[in-house]
Amino acid sequence: MQKLFAAALLALVAMPLAAQRRVDVIFDVEGVRSNSKPKQFTPNETRFEPRFGTGGGLGFGVNWYFGNRVSLETKAAVIESKIRVRITGSDYIAFADLGNAQVYPITAILQWHLNEHGAIRPYIGAGAGYTILRDIEKTAGGFTGVSFDDPIGLVVDGGLEWRLSKRWGLNSDVRYIPIETSSKARFVGTRSSVELDSRPLIASAGIVYHF
Repeated sequence: MQKLFAAALLALVAMPLAAQRRVDVIFDVEGVRSNSKPKQFTPNETRFEPRFGTGGGLGFGVNWYFGNRVSLETKAAVIESKIRVRITGSDYIAFADLGNAQVYPITAILQWHLNEHGAIRPYIGAGAGYTILRDIEKTAGGFTGVSFDDPIGLVVDGGLEWRLSKRWGLNSDVRYIPIETSSKARFVGTRSSVELDSRPLIASAGIVYHF
C-alpha cells in the first residue's frame, strides 16, 4: 500500500510539471492536534496505549497551478509531539513519559480556489496523506522501544492566501484526516502491540513566494 501511494504521489507531482501556469513555494510553521484511540490490543498481554500530545514544527510545500482556480499542492513537515504511554496490567495502571516523538506528515492535495482575483483568496481541497512516525528507542515500563507502522489516509484541506504583492503572500491552512487511519505500535522487548485509529488536525501559517 505504501509503495502504491508513493507511485501515485510521484505521478501527481509529474503531471503539473508539463502543464503548470504558475508555481508557489510555501514555508510555514505547523501545529498538530492528534485525536487517537486504541482499536485492538494483543490479547492476554500487558496493554500499552500511546498518547500523543499537541505538537508543532516547520513545513515546506510547492503548489502547481493548472489555471487560476485549480492547483496541486504537495507539502512535507517536521513536527514534534510529546508522547506518553498508558500501561495497564492485570492489577495496576501506570504511565511512562517518552519525551518528544517525531512526526513527518506528507500530503498531496488537489485544491479549488474560490476567488481568482483580489487580495484574499480562499480555497478548499482534498487529497492523500502519508504520515511517517519515527520509531522510539527508550526503555520504560517494561519495554525498550516503540515501533510504528506509517498510516496512509484521505486528507481534506481549507485555507486562504493574502496577496501582499506580485511575488509575496501570507497563507493559513488547516488539514484534517476525517476518517480513521490505522497504525500499529509494537513495543520492543514484549509481545504486546496495539492498533491505533488517528484523526490528526494540522494547522499552519506561513509565507508564499510566487514564481
